[in-house]
Amino acid sequence: MIKRNLGYFCFAAVVTVSLFILTSAARSQQSGELPAPLVAVIDFKRAVEESEAGRGIIQQINERHRRIQKEIAADTSALEEAKRQMEQQQTILAPNAFKQLRRNYQKRVQAYRLRIQTEQKKLDLMLGQNFRKVEAKLAEILKEMAQELGANLIMDAGPGRGNILFTDSRLVVTEQAKARLNKVLPYIEVVEPVLNQRPNLQAPQLQVPKVK
Repeated sequence: MIKRNLGYFCFAAVVTVSLFILTSAARSQQSGELPAPLVAVIDFKRAVEESEAGRGIIQQINERHRRIQKEIAADTSALEEAKRQMEQQQTILAPNAFKQLRRNYQKRVQAYRLRIQTEQKKLDLMLGQNFRKVEAKLAEILKEMAQELGANLIMDAGPGRGNILFTDSRLVVTEQAKARLNKVLPYIEVVEPVLNQRPNLQAPQLQVPKVK
């Protein structure tokens, strides 16, 4: 199951966003000097995960994971029963007939394993592709907020993603950004993934009994 704790995800899109206001950029170009840093701080990963859209994605992935896990359990039981019946017939079937029966069984096992691999890849891709939508929208929101707040730099100060030792709480815009994100992107429907992309997040792993 996907949980919201930080240890459960490895986001490839952990972001440090630097945004310059146009007026500040114009002044700096004229003077030839860098503008004074006016910084806002966000825990980007937490804002994405805890947003309504983020929680909805996690819920949908977990529901799919539970459904597939039940289907795998049913397929496993069916294969075990098929193997038991095949072993019972070994003594009464002609050698060639038994070989064919065993080949058919092995094909079922291969299809079973391939299906599990495909479903796991789908889970990973669905998680990554849909979270990138939330991250992209949040990046747009941060650009707007920077202009409104008069900030020319927004830093991602989430755990493990920066060396900021102290931050004035008045500079942290995580909750404000998350609130706006909830308004403009309250929900994302998780759909079948694009399979030709490489997953960048890890969905909950399917528990697969060994079938020989």
